[in-house]
Amino acid sequence: MPPLDIVVLIPESTRKRTDGSTAAKATDAISDALPEAARRKLGDLRDEVVAKSPKGAISTAGLSPAFERFDGNMYRYIPDDAWARRSPGVEVVIASALRGLVGSRDPIPSYHLSMAESIPPFGKMNRWWHDRGLPDLLAAYLESIRPHQVVDLLSLEYRESVIGYATKLHGIDVKTIDFPGMGRASQPLRGEMIGEILLQGKV
Repeated sequence: MPPLDIVVLIPESTRKRTDGSTAAKATDAISDALPEAARRKLGDLRDEVVAKSPKGAISTAGLSPAFERFDGNMYRYIPDDAWARRSPGVEVVIASALRGLVGSRDPIPSYHLSMAESIPPFGKMNRWWHDRGLPDLLAAYLESIRPHQVVDLLSLEYRESVIGYATKLHGIDVKTIDFPGMGRASQPLRGEMIGEILLQGKV
């Protein structure tokens, strides 16, 4: 993996495109970068989510890269050419109720799960992932790839799934960006900011 200048943390979206291709190349940027013990732990947690999710919650129709799968307002404000012409020094990591963490290029299925919602038998998914060590897994990933900076654009409920990760980092700057009082109205601004970072390779 080439040296990274920036890792941008963003949330998944509740709305997801349902199409996909079974021919999508299997990649897993997060798992591949983790130390062995952390890789096994993340894999076990992902397997548990799949095994316990309500029937029909995870589509078998095919896979799409994560940045194409999600279709919420924030994603609609990220220009398509920003993904296509992204700076090689930028990676985008998505907090996902299904996968915990997913690299933006990694193929994933469509699914009816959200970190911001309560899903039987897990309860609130952000708390489920947090209590099972997602902050430690995110920190382990970041310590492994050693970006110069992390830009945290997570919304509140998604940030709760990984809260505490920044205290475990050494020599990696974390820039947390909030939009106080805007709520869902911040989604277009988040999307536009992500697009600028992808294209410019800086905040």
